[in-house]
Amino acid sequence: MKAMKNNLAKRKWVLSAIALTMAIAVLSGCGKNNNNNSAGPASASSDSPNPAANASATNVSGDGKKLKKVTFAYAGGTCEAPIYTAVEKGFFKEEGLDVELVQMDFETLKSGISSGKVDASVGNFAWFKPIEQGLDVKITGGLHAGCIQLLALKDSGIASVKDLKGKKIGVDVIGGGPQITLAITLKQNGIETTDVDWRAYPSQQLATAAEKGEIDAFITWDPASQQALDTGKYNRLLSNGHDEPFKSGYCCYSVISGAVTKDDPEKAAAITRALLKSAEWVGQNTAETAKIETDKKYVAADAATNEKLLASYHWKPGVVNAKKSAEFFINEQKKQGILDASTDVTELLDRAFFEAIPDFNGN
Repeated sequence: MKAMKNNLAKRKWVLSAIALTMAIAVLSGCGKNNNNNSAGPASASSDSPNPAANASATNVSGDGKKLKKVTFAYAGGTCEAPIYTAVEKGFFKEEGLDVELVQMDFETLKSGISSGKVDASVGNFAWFKPIEQGLDVKITGGLHAGCIQLLALKDSGIASVKDLKGKKIGVDVIGGGPQITLAITLKQNGIETTDVDWRAYPSQQLATAAEKGEIDAFITWDPASQQALDTGKYNRLLSNGHDEPFKSGYCCYSVISGAVTKDDPEKAAAITRALLKSAEWVGQNTAETAKIETDKKYVAADAATNEKLLASYHWKPGVVNAKKSAEFFINEQKKQGILDASTDVTELLDRAFFEAIPDFNGN
């Protein structure tokens, strides 16, 4: 029976990874609207406030040139801050872009990219499976590291990742960014993904599941993970904003439709520059950014929580290092069986990454 359970668990992991584009919303790198039941990269509430009307007050730039229209998808997460500040602080407009923000879930985004209705978004390292399967979207730069945390109750007897073998681990979705992060770390500690029992819960229900004894630990996006940590009941075992090899890389990237990169590379370059400039600004102005997110109703979390999270992330916008980070995650996901064994890492990296600009401030 135990062998059958392990085989089923392994099969579930592999099949879920193969079906990633059906199960995981990779729209955002980080946490979603607190009013939504699922974690960061999950579907957005249809009645959430939409500040798209604020995106551009005019379709003409300061030098009189007509702005290029861009439809930009977002989920409503704290760490999508570069999108919001690029609108509110004028970074998009400086680059000659008239941006319309549209809040949506991944299935809508996937359809939008395929049909040409969506031009760009912010995504995480779980994009590589959909790209492997043929989704025509390109990563063009890295924004920051941080926004995923692994927690266990202080009285659980679990003191480190090494204690997780044989335990029940909660995730927001099988095959998502948090599970990929932990799978890499388990492997580094000599634990296979089949050595733990993965349980999927909506992100905001993971802490309750832990406190009921249904799971022994959980890993998910901010703000849900940070809100649980702030109760004082949990120990943090892993954070991609504090621990290597994750904090040296990126969890959030600028992503642009392949059609845009092919048909209008100048627009792709402008989108990339605007987002990376905005990410740099966010890192230097976390308090003001948090206020923008709350006041403009981009994010449902309170300003204090937003500021705490934004200040904990590593804001290091770049292109050169982003490509290295993408290669790392492609290699690791191939090792985990998420990507096909036959996938050529170099070919997938070349297909997934588009150098819209050569670098950002030398990075």
